[in-house]
Amino acid sequence: MLTYALHETMPKPAKPTLAKKTIVESMADKMLEMGMNGIAVTADSLAEHSSFTRAQISKHGLDAADRAKSRAVRRVA
Repeated sequence: MLTYALHETMPKPAKPTLAKKTIVESMADKMLEMGMNGIAVTADSLAEHSSFTRAQISKHGLDAADRAKSRAVRRVA
């Protein structure tokens, strides 16, 4: 079996390269994904199509919606 690792002469990374997303960022990503797939994003549909609880949605939903709106790319022809 092959295993991949840094060679012993390579410097070790100072910190992890992938940072964990916050719940607001994850929720915004899900909102954007739902919107791009033609699903209306409401609290009920977000709870139905994700693993977020209703308490998390009510607490972080407005911030996530603002972040999703700011990241959305709209092209008008």
